[in-house]
Parts: sequence; C-alpha cells; structure tokens
Amino acid sequence: MMRGIRRLVTYAAVTGLLAAGAVGATMAVAHANFAVLCSGNSPTSNPPWSCQGKATIPWPASISVTVTDDTANANEQVLVNWTVQCTDSTNGPQGTAGAPTAQTPATINLTLPISADGQCTATATVSLPAGELSSANFKPTPFTVFLDYTPAASPTATPTPTPTSTSSGPPVHPIKGYDGKCVDDRQNSSANRAKIIIWTCSGSDQALNWTFSNGEFKHNGKCLNDQGNGGNRSHVILWSCNGASNEKWSELANGELKLQSHGGTLCLDDPRSSTTNGTQLIVYTCTDSANQRWSLP
Repeated sequence: MMRGIRRLVTYAAVTGLLAAGAVGATMAVAHANFAVLCSGNSPTSNPPWSCQGKATIPWPASISVTVTDDTANANEQVLVNWTVQCTDSTNGPQGTAGAPTAQTPATINLTLPISADGQCTATATVSLPAGELSSANFKPTPFTVFLDYTPAASPTATPTPTPTSTSSGPPVHPIKGYDGKCVDDRQNSSANRAKIIIWTCSGSDQALNWTFSNGEFKHNGKCLNDQGNGGNRSHVILWSCNGASNEKWSELANGELKLQSHGGTLCLDDPRSSTTNGTQLIVYTCTDSANQRWSLP
C-alpha cells in the first residue's frame, strides 16, 4: 500500500480557512492564474481526509483542479468530485460536473458549459477512496487542492488596437528550469517558510522575479533557503537573508545551482523532473541531470 498524500499542508495566509479537514473556502483567484482551494489534513473530518473548496473566475477559457503531495516518491489515489456553474445571458445558469479518480500528483481538466458567457464558480471536493482508509497499512498524510485557470477576454471588452503590458510591477527576472517551468515564490509571499515551487514561466508574474548577488537568490527581501539546512531531499523555502551556507549558491557551467553547505554536494532540484505547477523544489545530490539545470535572471 502506498503512503498517503502530503502536499502544501498549511499556509499563513489561509490558516483560518484550512485549519480543519472538510473545509469550504471561497477565495478570490490569486497568483495570476492560481488559487488554493482547501487542505485535507484531518482524520476527523467527514469523510476523513477530505476537503472542499470553491473559487470564482471571470470568463475562464479553461479550469483545472490539481492535487499535489509533499513526500518524495509518494502518490495516492484520490476521488475528485467537481462542479462548474457559469452564467449565461441567454439561457440562464449553466453547469457541468464530474467525479474522476486519479493518482497524485493529479490534474483534472474541468469541462466548461459550451454556452456560458460570464463568470464561473468551480467547486472541488477531494477525498481518499474508502478502500484506502480501511487498510491497516495505510498511513494518510495531508494534501492540498488548488485550481489553475486560463482567463478568456470578457465578451463585452472593447478591443484596443495596440496591446499593453499586463504587468503590475517591474520586469520579471525568472530562474528558468526544466520543461518551461520557473522558480516561483508561492503566492508571491514575503513570509519566512513560504514554499518555493515550480510554475509556468511568465513575463509578468512577480512571484517569478529573482535577483542573484553575493551567492544569494533574493525575492521580496528574503532568500532562497535549504529549510533547516536539512540536506538531501530537504525542501527549499524563502527565509530571512543571513549569509548562512544553506542559502548560498554557486552557478556551475552546466547550469546546476550548487548549495554551499553539506560540502557542496547538493543542487537545486525539480523533484522527479516534475512538470506539475505547484511542485515544491528540493536540494538533492548533484547529478548533472536536466531537472537540476537552471538559467539565471
């Protein structure tokens, strides 16, 4: 029996919403095209290890729900019940629904009503199959559900002859990695222990904006850090810059970013060459592999 899923367990920005297991959390969509829905982190929820979340998106072109884990080589079967309710100026409210089972990290593409022409509200309820929960060898751990979407232009928008920048801040200087993904400060946080993840590279998303000087990668006044100087398979977070060896990095000629601590044997690593938005980065033994090669801002 595989271990339970565990990913993106709690966040300071949403702790009040996600403190209990089956929690409904209605949130404005954030991070350009990303919204945390909920966290399944309680064996006492009904059903156990489940959560429900909801997000409203104006004129989406596509919506997907992703369930991710935080344990190396861990995966799990999850049941994802979802609904999408959209407005339609001609036919009234329109909806779709589904209940697929998938293995984490799992991404479910939600089917949108064909005739919808306004905002949509997506609701996802994620739980573990009853067969997993009844097994004596099953050891569940928390998981988190988040939503990704692609916005479409408003049908009432007035076209402009000249495109304008959508960036709300300075130009983005990303750290580019495997398969078109970039190093991302989750939700553009400035808090210590904010998780550093991969996300689709963008020219305007400020969560991807980094500077590199004196061996430190800086974002929002904090530094890229090997959490607790934990070593091999340890997670990478944002932390107050202090000049410690677990936040000092060297760029190698092959594109690896080598950590100064632990004898210089560890590199910034996209675990298992993941291409799933939201996967947290780790440090791992330098192997000169594609998932450890990065280009600096």
